[in-house]
Amino acid sequence: MFLLRYALSLLLLLALGSSRPPKPAPIRWVAPQALADSLRVRPRPVLVFVHTTWCRYCKLQELSTFRNPDVVRRLNAGYYAVALDAESRAPIAFGGKTYQFQATGPDTGIHALALLLARDEHGQTAYPTTVLLDQQLRVRGRWTGLLKPTGLLAALTQQARETAPVPGR
Repeated sequence: MFLLRYALSLLLLLALGSSRPPKPAPIRWVAPQALADSLRVRPRPVLVFVHTTWCRYCKLQELSTFRNPDVVRRLNAGYYAVALDAESRAPIAFGGKTYQFQATGPDTGIHALALLLARDEHGQTAYPTTVLLDQQLRVRGRWTGLLKPTGLLAALTQQARETAPVPGR
């Protein structure tokens, strides 16, 4: 009897000790090519994450900011989130126009849509760049470099305040 109790207690402890909190749901990323259809069905603001596969800060933003439960919840609830690889070679229809990859060397280049969205006021591109667009795909905010969860949440809150309808109008 002692052995049976001991075995059951041990199993219970192992079961309780190995339980992990559930992982937060991931961001529901929309492919750039599918954005027009999504906006037609249900208009929403759009967050575009312009990145490359070799960018360390891009990867850090993916692993920290875009896995933060508050960020995930906020983006999934009210935005289309689009991850745009700046070196993608696939043509992308966006805002009624088709954008192509532009070669800059034998094995290098940048997608024209990434140039359009990630270029700063000096004509430079930096990765990562996070761009907030309204439902008509007009730029409402652009942040270059690593955007931490608190920074992104503050930016989304600020943009929501600026675009909210004014009562009585």
